[in-house]
Amino acid sequence: MWGEFVMYDYDSVKYIEVLNNYLGMEHRTEYFNLSKTDDLKQALTLAVGAYRDYFNYESKLYELVEHFDESLEHYDTVTWVNMGHSPKKTDSLAMECAACLSDANDSFRELTERAEEYLSVLLKIILTAPDTVQQEILGGAYYISPQEIEERLQDLFTSVCYSDYHYAIPDNLNAFLETLKEEWSELALPQK
Repeated sequence: MWGEFVMYDYDSVKYIEVLNNYLGMEHRTEYFNLSKTDDLKQALTLAVGAYRDYFNYESKLYELVEHFDESLEHYDTVTWVNMGHSPKKTDSLAMECAACLSDANDSFRELTERAEEYLSVLLKIILTAPDTVQQEILGGAYYISPQEIEERLQDLFTSVCYSDYHYAIPDNLNAFLETLKEEWSELALPQK
């Protein structure tokens, strides 16, 4: 399902270790053990970052596709009116640009959907964890019935998409958790 997102082969691990040592970085070199709170928290941090980044790029590409279409309409009207039905009457370079933008937008939509699916799975795992684990990872403990979980997650993702975007990973996570607290406030379990 999201195998490409989490693959660690021997050669890649060695290369990451060299980069970590050379550049002073701390990129992960092993699979997440989702039964460990720290690994679950780190997986959530990266999943939120991936989801927010990919959604941001997809949104910018969509906007670029729309703006380029408007530019064609105004500055290359012959190409614009013939795009769908008479490709031989269009500027081939403009058509290639439009196709590349559209393909890129579609690809980033797929990346966003995959990241959302992975983030959904992680959130479901966290929500079935003990209250203390939820508290440590999410900053609060929540109860969502199995019948409501999909709808609640979709509402959360919609709200997250309209919240302020941050490129920095910790800021993205904090903004996500704030949105989660607002969106799920009535689902919060009492603090012990």
